[in-house]
Amino acid sequence: MAYHKDGTHEFLMEWSIENYIYCWHKKGEKLSSPTFSSTLMGNTKWKLHLYPSGNRSVNCIGYFLHREEDEGPDGIEIHYTLEVLGKDHSVLTERHVSKKKFVKGGDWGFNEYEERIKVLKIVKESYLPLNILTIRCRMGRCDTKCIDPVLMCAKTVISFKKRSFNWAVENFNSLHPNRRIPFTMESASKEILMKFCLFVSKGQYSDEIFIEISCFLNHFKYFILKIFLIDNGGKKSGCCELEFWYDVHKNTAIFPLRLTKNELLGNKERYLKEDVLTLKCECIFPTGISFEGVVSTDFEQTSPQTKNVFISSVPKIDIFKKSSDLAIGLKEDFETLRKEGTLSDIKLCTKTKSFPVHAAILSARSPVFKAMFSNEMKEKIEGSVDILDLDDDTVRRMILYMYTDALEDLEWESALLLYQAADKYQILSLKGKCLALLGNLLSVTNACEALVLADRHQDEDFKRIVQNYIVDRDEYVFISEEWKILTKNNCELALEIMNQFWERAKRGNS
Repeated sequence: MAYHKDGTHEFLMEWSIENYIYCWHKKGEKLSSPTFSSTLMGNTKWKLHLYPSGNRSVNCIGYFLHREEDEGPDGIEIHYTLEVLGKDHSVLTERHVSKKKFVKGGDWGFNEYEERIKVLKIVKESYLPLNILTIRCRMGRCDTKCIDPVLMCAKTVISFKKRSFNWAVENFNSLHPNRRIPFTMESASKEILMKFCLFVSKGQYSDEIFIEISCFLNHFKYFILKIFLIDNGGKKSGCCELEFWYDVHKNTAIFPLRLTKNELLGNKERYLKEDVLTLKCECIFPTGISFEGVVSTDFEQTSPQTKNVFISSVPKIDIFKKSSDLAIGLKEDFETLRKEGTLSDIKLCTKTKSFPVHAAILSARSPVFKAMFSNEMKEKIEGSVDILDLDDDTVRRMILYMYTDALEDLEWESALLLYQAADKYQILSLKGKCLALLGNLLSVTNACEALVLADRHQDEDFKRIVQNYIVDRDEYVFISEEWKILTKNNCELALEIMNQFWERAKRGNS
């Protein structure tokens, strides 16, 4: 098994989840990998945790590294990278944590690792080849040099049952608003397992078709219902895919089919033979995990080829490694200088806290601070700079970056605030890194917020990224509450998006 060897990780955990799309987990419920044990990492044990329906937000998959209660040291400081792999083992998404101390039973990762709709629908072919999600964690200790890495592979298989049926809705043309057309799914003993009701919504302009589902299968936590429209020639086309989580207190839910009565009547020669609407329904019920375990361990030998060369006569000098070690040492020294505040001559003051800093370092990193400290401005004379529009955590992260070039575990909100701080003080490299991260963390629910931010800061690059994101996901964004708020409060920005959408549609039709 081949994998990337980058010289910085000594333990790699790869986890494949077969039939991932049938994960039954609700928001806040996790799917855990088998346990990975590592003697190289101080006899520690690890798991990967996924939140398929989100931990904090149902729109994003959560992805965490977890340390078990093991026999290793009480605390171990590591660097690690969480990845999602494609079918050719290319890295589709990755998040890196440069330094984190893990205690026994501790976990750390990302609540908004990747957009759920992106993985399950938009680029499903890339993320879920053959309905298999493959994720990997590459990790190494911060206090030791890397040796030849060990790759451990684990697998989890989700089992499921499938049941399908055809549903013929007769006299469709005379179907009045809110009149229920029932259909029942029964067991061999005639027990009603599920009940479906189709109806047309009532309203002056709306004739959308809905389906009401009542489930009596309390031993199934979750199921997926796929509904296909069957034409008069017997060909099927997908019209919707629904998710249903069973709740003993509420076992009924209503979903739109994204079909209207008028649309079907306008195509009755194709879909309504003898005034009968025919639907094919497929119910998929996850039944649990049929297999989980570590399936292989692979050691990679990376010794250089030395044919026709006498090792004893060749001095082992690694210039790049020494330069790297020097850079790491320099960062550690600057981090110590920041933490201890030795010889600091300026304070950055928020509403609740002051941070001792060095004017020379801030001036080297930010032209705004340089102008402030180079002239006889109030801040230089008083020895303090008031930053009342930024919170403590954002200022701390900004200072950390100016001293060490390091970013700590950024998620959407913290990256957004840090981006604004970097723009205010013209720390261009930090602004660029925040921009890259925000681009990766864009979701249907935060894209409109990002668009307003990019416009406010006149950041055309960021604005273009967000606009393209929204246009690519128009059918999801345009029905969101965030889009409604944007069109109400900032119609010019919404109009720009619509113009871009129409231009793309025009090119696609030409």
